[in-house]
Amino acid sequence: MRPEQRPGRVVIITGADLRRGAPGGTRTYVFGLARFLSDCNISTSIVANGPADGLPPDSQAFEISRTHMHSTQGFQRKLRRWDASAVLRGAWVLHFQRPDDLLAFAPGVDLPPSVCTLHGNPARAIRRRRGALVASVYARRESKALPLFGAIIAVDPQTAREYEASYPDLARKIESIPVAVDPPQEVPSRDRNVHGSPPTFLYAGRLSVEKRVDRIIEAIRVSSLQGKARLLVVGSGPDSSRLAGLADGMSVEFLGQVPWERLQHLYDQVDALVLASEYEGLPTVALEAVSRGCPVVGIHGIGLEPVVACGGGIVVPSVEDLPEALVKILDLSRLGRSVRLPDSYSWRAVGPRILDLYRRISPGAES
Repeated sequence: MRPEQRPGRVVIITGADLRRGAPGGTRTYVFGLARFLSDCNISTSIVANGPADGLPPDSQAFEISRTHMHSTQGFQRKLRRWDASAVLRGAWVLHFQRPDDLLAFAPGVDLPPSVCTLHGNPARAIRRRRGALVASVYARRESKALPLFGAIIAVDPQTAREYEASYPDLARKIESIPVAVDPPQEVPSRDRNVHGSPPTFLYAGRLSVEKRVDRIIEAIRVSSLQGKARLLVVGSGPDSSRLAGLADGMSVEFLGQVPWERLQHLYDQVDALVLASEYEGLPTVALEAVSRGCPVVGIHGIGLEPVVACGGGIVVPSVEDLPEALVKILDLSRLGRSVRLPDSYSWRAVGPRILDLYRRISPGAES
């Protein structure tokens, strides 16, 4: 799809780490959206928290800090002091990835129509990582910011329902639009049924307490696969040292942050991706894995059910069911069953829905 007339720029604001190999799905979302917009002849400006590596075509980065700041408050302070006039000039829509980042812009600044994507429930994540007091401060800021958006995207239906219940006056603005990936043109061949090849599982993401990587390690320890299975752990975070101690004596390899290209290759080499998060918006890493034919083992409640509906893996009720699921997934991985990502999670399906949303909140900007 290429409009005859070129709209103004879309400005994407994110405090996520956009360096190559950084963990987390927000980088994938931002770059995937920028690539889709470029295909529609729409340029993007990405307001970034530090370096933005591997920019998509027709994208420009405004790096408001020389290095990535791990503190959201630090990013917002930089954003508050940053002269936004150049990036706002000619902007069609602002697309935020966290609600309270909008409040970092000075109250007197005339902002274009704005959209926010909720990658899960930020208040819940903040409460788990930083405690009730910090979460209550965030909740006040969120309640002040959300009414200022022309539209709010929830990446999964559960998040949409939670926000509709918390903000009934804003329910008409909330729309569930999933995250997306660009599937490979050809799904790589997978032959895991190799003589002597040990069962191998993969976790990829942030190493923090709510991701429950410790429960994945424990599931392997207590399953019938103990002593046979390997676990590859990709990512970094505050739980790294504790997890390394728990895995002592087991066949667990901590790979740290790896380039995106290497992660795609790892999907082809393992029996399954395993996720055990307490909560999650729909995890992009699961979409990437299934798009390459790698099945997923996950927990109910993190949005995986539609992804695995076409035979893309197993979703179990709780972490207590993980040991049995790891054994069962080997059948899916090693008996040649087809694993396919539903087309509804590709950018060719998701991108037009976001573009239509932009047009609804700023209908005159394309003329």
